[in-house]
Amino acid sequence: MNIYGDMRTCCDCDNKADVVENNKDYCAECWWKKFSNTGTTLNKYEKQKKEQEELENERTVKADIKRFEEV
Repeated sequence: MNIYGDMRTCCDCDNKADVVENNKDYCAECWWKKFSNTGTTLNKYEKQKKEQEELENERTVKADIKRFEEV
């Protein structure tokens, strides 16, 4: 339910709508599939992004440890 008291449903899958784009209601998953141009689902994208951030953090920690050992 939105602030106006009406329930909106996705025009593709009939789930609760989260986004209005071009006067059409979409749930987050359907909006992502249609407008993101990533070729993946929202959940897969979030998982890939999280794994990428973890790898970057791991590299940073290793580099920091190496610099600390040099000092």
